Amino acid sequence: MRIQPVITLQATDTVGPTRLQMLTAGSAKLPVVIVEEAGSGVNYHVFDVASLQNGLTNQLSAISIAEALGLAAHDPLPAVARTDAAAAPLGSPVLDNGRLVGLTASDKPERPEPTEQDLAKANANFSEGAADEESGTRKRGLWQRLKGSSG
Repeated sequence: MRIQPVITLQATDTVGPTRLQMLTAGSAKLPVVIVEEAGSGVNYHVFDVASLQNGLTNQLSAISIAEALGLAAHDPLPAVARTDAAAAPLGSPVLDNGRLVGLTASDKPERPEPTEQDLAKANANFSEGAADEESGTRKRGLWQRLKGSSG
């Protein structure tokens, strides 16, 4: 189990600046946690950048995120302490000394190491150029094109 970093927003933030912030996000799949101060404590609403952008489309820039997304009807997720994150369900907000540090996520899958066959295939494609499927001839690789030799 790992803790995935998140983009944190306040429910009172307005739509206009939030839309701009989402446009500059590194990926549409990044998680976004909206923190809402409630009478009984703090509520955490989890979205991803793409779904948040969808929810903010056609909304007035001056209204709050909570109003634009209808957070009152959205069920918040319970936060877990960093020490309890291993047993928490995936996507749970993780707190460390009361501060939001991320969401629980599964471990990254390990990438298999390349085999000798993979390296030989890559070397053949690099040095000889990949085969052109339509004409049956070999394409010239970058090095062959740079030095002007025909392949």
